[in-house]
Amino acid sequence: MTCSSKLLAGQKKSSPFWTFEYYQTFFDVDTHQVFDRIKGSLLPIPGKNFVRLYIRSNPDLYGPFWICATLVFAIAISGNLSNFFIHLGEKTYHYVPEFRKVSIAATVIYAYAWLVPLALWGFLVWRNSKVMNIVSYSFLEIVCVYGYSLFIYIPTAILWIIPQKAVRWILVMIALGISGSVLAMTFWPAVREDHRRIAVATVVTIVLLHTLLSVGCLAYFFDAPEMDHLSPTASPNQTAATAKSS
Repeated sequence: MTCSSKLLAGQKKSSPFWTFEYYQTFFDVDTHQVFDRIKGSLLPIPGKNFVRLYIRSNPDLYGPFWICATLVFAIAISGNLSNFFIHLGEKTYHYVPEFRKVSIAATVIYAYAWLVPLALWGFLVWRNSKVMNIVSYSFLEIVCVYGYSLFIYIPTAILWIIPQKAVRWILVMIALGISGSVLAMTFWPAVREDHRRIAVATVVTIVLLHTLLSVGCLAYFFDAPEMDHLSPTASPNQTAATAKSS
């Protein structure tokens, strides 16, 4: 078995991996399946395995790719709008779109959606060689889980436009609770037969990385102070304070 076939185990591939047909099958999914998987990621069911229930019959990259793409633009656009509304009416503020936020959001989201599953897949393969687990996942299945788990952040990012920190943090906690539950309930069966400390540490690490992504996006794109667009012209209060001190 080749390295590529091991990495994407469970797929029915007849074409060589260097052909277009090989990768086309990863996007061979219908609308009903995509919506069903999105619904499953929004309504995690305790005791139900997300991979076995929604993914294993036909893992895809179509849903994860477009979910990540939509999330990138939702975060970037909402971050710009949030900054605009916060400073709306300030005479010293001149709005300039932050296009760099698109590239930053894309780098963060896609790196998380691919590199974390790759690291987790490698870890599970390593642990399976030491402890025979009852559940094993292919790399493509793990990417699917992570991709669909991010869908909840699309409406959340749009609602982050609301200029209230308390509301934003409530929204991120709700999104984190839903998506984190999907990840925890999916990967716990894959490690529960391992040593107790390793199993718990693995799931905790998965949730912590997910929390870091959520909180990091909120803090950087929405709560970070924007000082670049403030006019260099001093305000009346600043002028008066300068004159008084002199």
